[in-house]
Amino acid sequence: MKQIKITLIAIFLILNFTACSSKVQTDVIDSNKKDISELLSNLIKKEKQINKLMQELEDCKKAQKEGKDISQKNLDKIN
Repeated sequence: MKQIKITLIAIFLILNFTACSSKVQTDVIDSNKKDISELLSNLIKKEKQINKLMQELEDCKKAQKEGKDISQKNLDKIN
């Protein structure tokens, strides 16, 4: 009878610890998925910011070039 009690207690403890370790492992995997999702979201936001800044830089370069072209035309008119 003692052996049956000890065996049952041992089986209960083993199953309990296995369930706990499985839950922890699942929680870690879910946490990693959330972290990856957040990183991808941040990456997309940064890409959009970079694209916006690159467009502004292009616009500034065009405006600067047009300003030089206009200045050159004004100089040509004066001469």
